[in-house]
Amino acid sequence: MVKCPSCGAEETIALKRWPVTFKKQGENYRKPKFFIGIFRCTKCKTKFRSRIESLVKPAEVKQTEIPKLEDLVEKVRSIHSDLIQTNNALHEKLSGLETERGYLTLELADLQRDAEFRAEALEDEICQLRAEIKSLKELLDSTEENK
Repeated sequence: MVKCPSCGAEETIALKRWPVTFKKQGENYRKPKFFIGIFRCTKCKTKFRSRIESLVKPAEVKQTEIPKLEDLVEKVRSIHSDLIQTNNALHEKLSGLETERGYLTLELADLQRDAEFRAEALEDEICQLRAEIKSLKELLDSTEENK
């Protein structure tokens, strides 16, 4: 198995490979000693060259299909349609939140008016109670003087 020199992952894709032979001029073809390959790491997407031992036959080297352009275009279209749907859903939620904010602003204004009205009513009641206290004190003082 070939390891990525950048991240050390063993999950690589063989992009290309070729045999390397040591043959002198005039000699007959000899079996390759080893293979050299260009690989791409599936994790960090780094391309690198590496030696493949001759015991490994080219058919045994892990090779995944490179996706076709049509498949990639279809995948991009599906992602695009998903993004459009998500965008529309977010706009709907945003408009709903803006409407709710308007309702809450109106409700807050109503609550402020009610609070001001109650505060005025309490101030009037406090003034009446103070007036009653004053009149009671005057009444009590006058009764004590009479005794």
